[in-house]
Amino acid sequence: MPIDRSISALRTLRPDRDAGIFWFRDDLHQPYPISPMGMTTIQKHHAWGYHVASEQTQLPPSKGAHVKIYGGRVYLGFALIDDPEEVARRAKAFGQLVEHCTDHWAEFYGGYISEVVANLASLGAVDGDRLTTPHLLDYLQKTEEINRRHWEIHFILMYPADTIYLEFEAFCKAHGVEEKDFVNLLKGFNSMSTQTDEGLWGLAEMAAQAGLRDRLQNTPANSLREALGNEPIGREWLERFDAWLGRFGNRISAAHLDVMYPTWKEDPTPVLDTINSYFARMDAGWSLLQARAEVMKQRDAVIAAVEQSLSSEDRPVFDRLLPVAQEVYAFQEDHGFYIDAGSTAIVHNTLMACGRRLESFGLLERADDVFFLTFSELVEILGDLARNEKIGTYHHRALVPSLIAERKEDWAAAAKVDAPLTVGNVPSTMSDPIALKVFGIVDEVLHPKGEKQVVERLEGFAGAAGVVEGPARVILSFEEFPTLQSGEILVCPATSTAWTPLFLKIAGVVTDTGGMLAHAAIAAREYGIPAVVGTWNATNSIRDGDIVRVDGNIGVVEVLKRAAGPV
Repeated sequence: MPIDRSISALRTLRPDRDAGIFWFRDDLHQPYPISPMGMTTIQKHHAWGYHVASEQTQLPPSKGAHVKIYGGRVYLGFALIDDPEEVARRAKAFGQLVEHCTDHWAEFYGGYISEVVANLASLGAVDGDRLTTPHLLDYLQKTEEINRRHWEIHFILMYPADTIYLEFEAFCKAHGVEEKDFVNLLKGFNSMSTQTDEGLWGLAEMAAQAGLRDRLQNTPANSLREALGNEPIGREWLERFDAWLGRFGNRISAAHLDVMYPTWKEDPTPVLDTINSYFARMDAGWSLLQARAEVMKQRDAVIAAVEQSLSSEDRPVFDRLLPVAQEVYAFQEDHGFYIDAGSTAIVHNTLMACGRRLESFGLLERADDVFFLTFSELVEILGDLARNEKIGTYHHRALVPSLIAERKEDWAAAAKVDAPLTVGNVPSTMSDPIALKVFGIVDEVLHPKGEKQVVERLEGFAGAAGVVEGPARVILSFEEFPTLQSGEILVCPATSTAWTPLFLKIAGVVTDTGGMLAHAAIAAREYGIPAVVGTWNATNSIRDGDIVRVDGNIGVVEVLKRAAGPV
């Protein structure tokens, strides 16, 4: 496909030639067309990290997923190891790693995440705009290399973490605890995501108590500092907001495996919209701290019940596995803060500095056009400018603008391409536990029976317990976040950490993609919200205003009453 090859001929999926393995459209991480820069940085590192971690940990069933582009969308290629002897050899080494991590997870995780934090601090201390062009090129290449290392770390941590989760789940299931109850043993942790949300809720409470609510709601984001800066309480609120933004503002509000979208630090408008939306929830008497306390109370009750049911022989096994299972469950959210969001934000910031440099030379109309270049193209352009500014500018003025214009047209056109859900050697059944738990790739997804049909009843995973009825709000992108009203049921393709603040005001959540370890399921459990994930047809079947019933106990969503107008 010409659009794909323009972005990366090396990573273009060719169905006729790549049919030997199973390819799956990665709507969970990238529900939108990928940018050229996103495909040649984050997505490239995503695949590389899979492969490095698989080798280092000796993951038994596979050597990691491949990542390619087709129809402007990102596809994962699952290639399993077929040789039983190789699988057995790898299983022995991997088993030893998992045993070590079971007893020393905090040390194992802490060592790697400390490396990530140090790298982010080092890169974040540099002001790219103040660098000479040769040094900016060096900084760009260093940023890219560190991001690649972070994706290696991501999967080095993920493989044993998910295995520990699955082993504890198997133990509990063998003792009569079903998965929908099992996950209640693990919720209520203090992750970076919950700290982010607690900070946001605290800002909303402070604004309400200080009498700033009306100004926050009625002042445009770009005028807010001027409106609040004229009095002590307003300045105090802004100082607290800036401190929160400095720590938690690296989230990208859209697809977190692309680099083209702004962070909250760049554009805090989504954050302010979220704070304003919390006031109605406060008026209704809802309290975040009370909701969190109830979640932890439920967790402790489930733990006590399971402990009471176990024999004296099984209790020590449970006591060993429970704490580490809770820690690796929290890891599912925390790695998103440091790597998926934090590392991607650093790459984004570096690229924006490069974009501003190219804009200053007249090579780009606007700085964010840099995301329609590939990484190697940007390195070439900066290298030429570093070699000879005058000639490099003249040379690339005949090359860059027309390419950017074409790529932007292609990217917009890709949103209308009907990219297939699966490509290549589709298996008859899915046995990979990560594909099941994280991506929700069940047999019905492998062999869909009408992904685009409008239905009245949808089935998925029982992501978070509870039953709720109410009006639906279909959100397809971060630009639509402000339309979500307090008490509505969120219906969306998938969620990521940038979506977590929405969970403080919704009554329930339904997603197209994901399994029991997907972000939407984990976040819903943390706030006691019913969730059904991995329906694969929700955003196609449900529309704004439909009254729906979400049964998070059995994984079923029903449309009870259609909103007026055509479907």
